[in-house]
Amino acid sequence: MKTMIKIDKKRKYVLMAMAFLLIAGGIYRIWPQTPDIFIADDTLALKKKQLVKYQRMFESGSDLEKDVVRLKVTLKQVESGLLTGKTPALAAADIQKIVHEMAKKSHVEIKMVRVLKPESVDGGHYLSIPVQLSIAGATRHLKEFVYQIMTSPKYLTVKKVGITVRLRQTRGKKVTENVSANITINGFLKSSNAPTT
Repeated sequence: MKTMIKIDKKRKYVLMAMAFLLIAGGIYRIWPQTPDIFIADDTLALKKKQLVKYQRMFESGSDLEKDVVRLKVTLKQVESGLLTGKTPALAAADIQKIVHEMAKKSHVEIKMVRVLKPESVDGGHYLSIPVQLSIAGATRHLKEFVYQIMTSPKYLTVKKVGITVRLRQTRGKKVTENVSANITINGFLKSSNAPTT
């Protein structure tokens, strides 16, 4: 047999208010921990991503070491084209020796050699050693001389060129040419304060 409990309206509202307060109290009690549950999931996922990232970086570390070794070998090969003198004066002497050999091969006469002040290159890691030459010869010999400079196994560059051509006509209407040139040649030297590899 069912018994029906009659609740008057006033008690009904009081019971509803108490149930509401009880639910609100429970939510209030549990609510501060709910963000921690969601944040913990986010933190865990973030840490997993960081761990994967660090593992990839660690694995690529061996590739980086190989790259460093390869770059050091390339740097040594490139620096083999630098002048061999320990000081700018010895490097300038090296340039003069190279230039005299080239002049002999190309049949150009060197009239004067003047060593200019060295200049810093690449933030001070290398020095540019300029040497100024006055030469004389035929046009094709001068062209051959400049070509030898540009194709030298040492890194030599022609910085400035000033050319004077004198044509002389003889009685037989034969034109002879006399070419004189002032050329500034740069060689490169590793600076004493450059980092060692």
